[in-house]
Amino acid sequence: ASAASAASAASAASAVHMVAPAVVEQQHLTAAMLKPALQQNRSFLDWQGALPALGGHRGMGANVLRNGNLAPAWRENTIRSFQAAAASGATFVEFDVQVTADGVPVIWHDNLVEYGDPARPTQCAVADLTAAEFQALGSLSASGKCQQLAVVRRFRRAAPAGAGGLDGTDVPAAARQRWCCEADDGFPTLEQLFSSLPPQLAFNIEVKMATPDELAVTPESEIQRMVGPILEVVGRYGGDRQVVFSCFDPDVCRALRAAQQQHSVMFLSTGGRDWHADPRRMSIAAAIDEACSHALSGVVVDSGALRMWPEAAERARSCGLKLLTYGLENDSIEWVLCQQRMGVTGVIVDDMQGLMAVLGRAGREGGGFEKHSATQQVLAAMPGMSGARNARVVSAVV
Repeated sequence: ASAASAASAASAASAVHMVAPAVVEQQHLTAAMLKPALQQNRSFLDWQGALPALGGHRGMGANVLRNGNLAPAWRENTIRSFQAAAASGATFVEFDVQVTADGVPVIWHDNLVEYGDPARPTQCAVADLTAAEFQALGSLSASGKCQQLAVVRRFRRAAPAGAGGLDGTDVPAAARQRWCCEADDGFPTLEQLFSSLPPQLAFNIEVKMATPDELAVTPESEIQRMVGPILEVVGRYGGDRQVVFSCFDPDVCRALRAAQQQHSVMFLSTGGRDWHADPRRMSIAAAIDEACSHALSGVVVDSGALRMWPEAAERARSCGLKLLTYGLENDSIEWVLCQQRMGVTGVIVDDMQGLMAVLGRAGREGGGFEKHSATQQVLAAMPGMSGARNARVVSAVV
């Protein structure tokens, strides 16, 4: 097992060298800083450190438009991106799993796969493609060949690196563009992820239900079509890897909990920032009640929603629930530190490279984050955070 781990880690480091050699030094330093905490805490849901456990969203981050360019360099939800996140020091990676027409779990976020002419793309659901058809589109996109068949997307606009949040809504439909990344890669299956990534890297598997928001209750047949093949792959190839399931559909969470007890199940919630016909999805309070009522391990909530209702952290803790967050707000190290103070177990991050750069600079300079004026100002403004307490929290990281 140790030989396999070393080989996987070497492969991950090699991927980072190929893509972004300028950041390798800071990534290796950051990984070394975080490694002792990872070894001491087998489960990232039981993480106790100066920072919450850091998770790479779809690897090194979801692809967005930043300053007119596609970022990050890595294509989201690909082996290459997950390898780079592992080499950067991520404790876990979060990714989306859908099931193809022939019952193969694959890694894909969007409700539809769009390809061809950006102005008039062909659209189809993952459920309507075989695994071979799905992966063929990924091969075409990553190779740069047959670009007329490559996937396209309408990307979101993000704020400058390190700022966190969005500077606008979705780009209009007319602005779809070819989805080509600097560090491109094909579309993997769930089985391929288990065989390609270091076994110490934990997986947060989101079961991605491509059902309409107007549908309050998902048919049981669709739940089983998704849950069955995913659990089969995890059971066959998961080994000792830590796996945490999550889903925005509370009935899928119930099905995952009823079908197995080995892996934690967490209820995902936008906190009401996105409308849905199911009232259980419309607030953090409803999500906490659902998780408590059905013996789930915790909730994963929109970071911006938590900012609007910070008392949710204490409510979750009082119910014995773990709390993770996601969202572009988590690209701010100041907000990540604030969440640690609130008792958040883990944060799912999009700008992994930028966040690790801050950690790396703090490690090289010594003395912790209190040496960075912006961080110091934000921490000083936090209720109940004295200067001495601030210094103890941030210096423990380095």
